[in-house]
Amino acid sequence: MVAPLVSVLVPFFNDAEFIGQALASIRAQSLDDFEVIAADDRGADGSREIALAAAGPDARFRLVSNPVNLGMTRNWNRALKEATGTYVVKLDADDVMCPRMLELLAAELTAHPEVQAVYCRTLSCAADLKPVASYLGERALLRGRIDPLQLHRKPGHEWYRLCFFDIQLWHSDAQMHRRDELLRMGGWDERWGCASDTDLILRVLEQNRTITHLPYVGIHYRQRENSVSDRYRKADKLAAEVTRINLASLGRYRAERGTLNHDLMENWWRLWRNWQALRQAASRSGRAADGRSPRETELPDEPLPTPPFSVVLYGTLRHSASKLRQRLRP
Repeated sequence: MVAPLVSVLVPFFNDAEFIGQALASIRAQSLDDFEVIAADDRGADGSREIALAAAGPDARFRLVSNPVNLGMTRNWNRALKEATGTYVVKLDADDVMCPRMLELLAAELTAHPEVQAVYCRTLSCAADLKPVASYLGERALLRGRIDPLQLHRKPGHEWYRLCFFDIQLWHSDAQMHRRDELLRMGGWDERWGCASDTDLILRVLEQNRTITHLPYVGIHYRQRENSVSDRYRKADKLAAEVTRINLASLGRYRAERGTLNHDLMENWWRLWRNWQALRQAASRSGRAADGRSPRETELPDEPLPTPPFSVVLYGTLRHSASKLRQRLRP
């Protein structure tokens, strides 16, 4: 059998309300050289049967069922191991893919062998998929004077310096990777839960290879009550997880580069203070602040890189100067 150009990973767990719409959005793609790996993580709401019905007799759609519940990130990697395509993209079961996404992202990777990964735009939507706003990550692009409505090919480190302003630059689904590259990186880090996509983006950018941003809106991201990200926020786990991931990345980046620009120094200092505050709050409440997903709490708690003296000094001076300016305001 000839391997498809693109593998689309669709992990799902109790997504009966949405899985049919997600799979239909893939079938409607302008590019038809794809396979779909729909990975059922042992849900109990009938979503498996809906996925089977949505796939129908189309041989491009394959359903895999885990023998036990693996948890979100492990299910992503299970689907990745089943993939055979040259390129890989993931679609969460409660989101939908816009019609030309596979075509445009695959064309970019095919035409530019130097490009490691390609990302596109996302619209944040209400539960009924009515668009409500651009994805929050675009604020960081604009802050870096990068117009999200234009195509950009830049080395990873040019994108990296923008990653610590509020939120990850691109949505978890709005990215396409070369499958062999993603496997070489180990896929998604299974120590993490909701922020494992943040970790993957940082690890990709740390390599400083060419990364493309396409202005095409490829994903409609459904923001809804009781989604995985919503549950993580309500449990105060998302902030801890993202902070740990960002600090670990900055430590790796400095070890590789040796130097940091002022923005990265300031963000490292801010994140370190945030982490100390999270730990203190967790200690007072008697709960863990490791930021890992519940399934992985048995893993060893790896120490975070302490910010170097130059970062502490720079951050302290900037903080003091800011407080002084506030006092001097009339």
